[in-house]
Amino acid sequence: MNGGKQPVKDGDYLLLELASAESAGRITGEILAIERQDGAGDNQYLLRKVLKDPSGQYRLRASNPDYEDIVVTPELQGQLRTFARFKGVLDPLWMAVGERFAREEIPGLFNVEFNPGSWNSGHVVLGEQKVHVLLVTLNKQGRVADHRYLDHWVDDSHFHWQTQNQTTPQSKRGREIIHHEEMGIGIHLFIREHKLEQGKAAPFTYYGPVRYLKHQGSGPMSVDFEVSSS
Repeated sequence: MNGGKQPVKDGDYLLLELASAESAGRITGEILAIERQDGAGDNQYLLRKVLKDPSGQYRLRASNPDYEDIVVTPELQGQLRTFARFKGVLDPLWMAVGERFAREEIPGLFNVEFNPGSWNSGHVVLGEQKVHVLLVTLNKQGRVADHRYLDHWVDDSHFHWQTQNQTTPQSKRGREIIHHEEMGIGIHLFIREHKLEQGKAAPFTYYGPVRYLKHQGSGPMSVDFEVSSS
């Protein structure tokens, strides 16, 4: 951990594929989650790449160069239990997909503080985090015509969203929406049906990151997104 090109950091959520003696398959070159029980009966959990010397000797190598290889001797082998393959590090935001959040709770998901001046709009740009947050209310009854943006589900995995009136394809926001993937910008979609719920501000459901597909028009732009969480 804490080493290599994509280090696993303390507190990260990991995606692991459970493995058994019958389903382990090829392990050489794979990163495995390994349980090790020491002489005192205490359990230690390791994330190591399995290497095999020309002599047939197995070694467990950490991504962090500060840790030496563990040579798997016959004695040590009895202390080790491989229980999963490492598949990747999960973005903590994926754990929040499908959950409902009050407007003032949403900034914390992106490690920023709530500021009413910024977060009371439907399109929040976090420049330092390289994130756009879309806060969509589908039923906009009662709003003046200029603010009744035409937002709707096209189907279960595609969402049609209309920008604010000042956004054009040539504007900074417009360009960052169209080219967000190549610019390394994430666009995150939060939706609620109505502004109010039981007389109070309704929470938003988080649908995860979305991907730009196409747009029409200018000032405002009508944008189609692919929603990967659906």
